[in-house]
Amino acid sequence: MTDKYEPSLNRRRFLTVSALGGATALAGCGGKSTTGDNSGGAGTTDSDDTDTGGDDGGNDNAKKGGTFVNVAPEQATTLDPRMNELAWANGMLHYLFDGLLAIKPDGSGIVPHLAKELPKQRDDTTFTVPIKEGVTFHNGAKLSADDVEYSFSWVLDSDNKSTNQENLSFIDSVKKSDDLEVTFNLKHPYALFEQTLAGMNAAIVPKKYASDKGQKKFGRKPVGTGPFKLKNWQAGSSLTLERFDDYFIEAPNLKQLKYRVIPEPQTAFFELASGGVNQSSVPEKLLGEAQKKEKLKMKRISQFDYNGLIFNANHEPFDNRKVRKAMQYLVDYDEMLKVTKGELGKRTYGYMPTEVNKAWDFPWQEWKKKYFPKKDRDKAKQLLEEAGYGDGFEVDLPTATSGKFKNMAIKLQNEMETVGIKANVREITIGQWLDLLDNGKYDVTFYGWSGGQDPDGFFYYLFRDPQNDDSPVPDDYVGNASAGMLYQAYPDSKKLQDADAKIRKARTLQDRDKRRELYIDIAETFQSEYPHIQVYSEQSATAWSKSVKEYDPTAYVAQPLCNEWSNAWLSN
Repeated sequence: MTDKYEPSLNRRRFLTVSALGGATALAGCGGKSTTGDNSGGAGTTDSDDTDTGGDDGGNDNAKKGGTFVNVAPEQATTLDPRMNELAWANGMLHYLFDGLLAIKPDGSGIVPHLAKELPKQRDDTTFTVPIKEGVTFHNGAKLSADDVEYSFSWVLDSDNKSTNQENLSFIDSVKKSDDLEVTFNLKHPYALFEQTLAGMNAAIVPKKYASDKGQKKFGRKPVGTGPFKLKNWQAGSSLTLERFDDYFIEAPNLKQLKYRVIPEPQTAFFELASGGVNQSSVPEKLLGEAQKKEKLKMKRISQFDYNGLIFNANHEPFDNRKVRKAMQYLVDYDEMLKVTKGELGKRTYGYMPTEVNKAWDFPWQEWKKKYFPKKDRDKAKQLLEEAGYGDGFEVDLPTATSGKFKNMAIKLQNEMETVGIKANVREITIGQWLDLLDNGKYDVTFYGWSGGQDPDGFFYYLFRDPQNDDSPVPDDYVGNASAGMLYQAYPDSKKLQDADAKIRKARTLQDRDKRRELYIDIAETFQSEYPHIQVYSEQSATAWSKSVKEYDPTAYVAQPLCNEWSNAWLSN
C-alpha cells in the first residue's frame, strides 16, 4: 500500500480499515436461497444478538415497507464502484451493484450470483462464466455478456486509472463468447480468482449507460442491478436508496435504505440509542452501555486487517537486524494492544489476523514464542550494544492524529527512552503519511493493512519485491515501504528473493496444502528480519435496533439486508 507505482490500491486498502477505525457500515437485504444452502452466521463473530419478542409471524404485509437508516462516517466521493476508495461506501455499493459471484454468510464457500454457474475451467488460465438470463439494470436494460466484458475491460484499461486495476491485474482479458457467456483469460493461474469475482472490485455496470454518461456523471447517477437504486444524494449529509422492485432474486422488504453522515462514532451510537438511526458502530468505551440497551442487539465482527509499527531498514540504525530485534524486547505486546484497541482488538502473528492463522492452521502459537519475546529491557540493551548502539540514538516517529496510532507511538517512545533512544513523536495527516512512505522518508511509523481472508492479501501486497513485477518500476521508485524497505536495504539477499518467488508462486497454485507450506516459509522469513512490531487486528462492534428482523451482519456477506439467504424488514 505504499509503493509509488500503485498508489490508488495501496491508499484504498489502508483507508478501508485502518484510517476509518473499522467504522464500516453494515447493512442488509434478503431473498430466497438460489443455492439450496441456508447456512448463516459467521465464525469470526462474537455475538450478543439474542432476539426477543415476536416477528409478526408470517404476515407478509407487516414485512413490507419502512426505511432502514444506517450511518456513514464520511461523505462518499463517488458512487462508481470502479473508482471508490472508501470502506463504508464499498459496503453500501453492494446494494447498488452486483458481482458475478457471492460469498456465503459464514464464509464457507462461494456461490453464483449474476453468474448462472461457477466459472468453468477450460485450462490453467481460461475460464468461461455463463450469465443468468433476465437480470435487469435499474434503467430497464437487460444484463448481457457485453456489460460484463465492458465492466472488466474498463477497469483493466490503464487510461481509465481505476482504483480496482491492480486487484484485477491477474486478468489478461475478458471477452464475450456468447450473448450470455464471457471468457476470462488470465495472465497466470490465480488461486483467488473466484474470491475476486465475489467482491465489489468486480462489480458489473451497464455498458451503454456508463459509456454515454462518462465516468464522472456515472459516479453521480449510478445504475446497477442491485436490490436498491439511487433515490437522493445530498453530499455531506445523507444518501438514500430505494427498493428495486425488479431485483433478480427477490425485491427487498425494505422500501428505502438511508445513510446519514455522522463522523463521530459516539454521536452515531447515541443517535441509535435514541431511535434516530437503525444501526451504528459502537465505540469501545460504550460497549457496556450498548449491552444494557434492551432494544438493541450488538455483535463484534472481526476485521481481516493488520496494524503495527514499521522500521525503515534502509535508514541507520534500523539497517542493523539486531537493532530491529532489540525493539521487540522493548514492548509488552498485550499492553500495546490495550492502549490502541483494547477490547476491540486481537493480537496478530505472521502479519495476519488470528482468524486467517486459524483457518489455515498456521503455527501461530510457535511464532508467538519464537518472534514475540516477553518484555526484557536488559536483552534489548544487550542487542543494541552488540550492534554498536549502546549509547542510544535519535529517531523520527511520525504518527496519525487518531488515538489508536498515537497511543501506539507514544508507548514505543516511552520504552525507547528507557534504553537511551530519543524518539520524536509528531502528528501528521494521512496524506503526509502516504507521502513519506512513497518517498521512503521515515525511521519508524505506524502501518495498517486490510488484507482479506487469504494470506495472499497480506503477503503479496506487503512483502513482495515490486522490482520483480512484470510492469516496469518508475525511475523514482524508492522501495517497498510496507516490507520495511528490506529489499532496498539488502538487494543481494538470496533469502529475500526466495521469499518473493514463493509469494508469487503461492498465488498461482490451487492446492491449499502446498500454498500453506509456502506461506509458513514466507512468514518465517520476514518475521526473522523483524521489520515490524506486530500489534493487532481490529474488531468492529456494530449494534442495531431489535425492530430489524431477519438481519444478521457478518464479516463475509456483502448485502446483509438483502441477499440469497435473508430479507430484512422492520417491525412496528
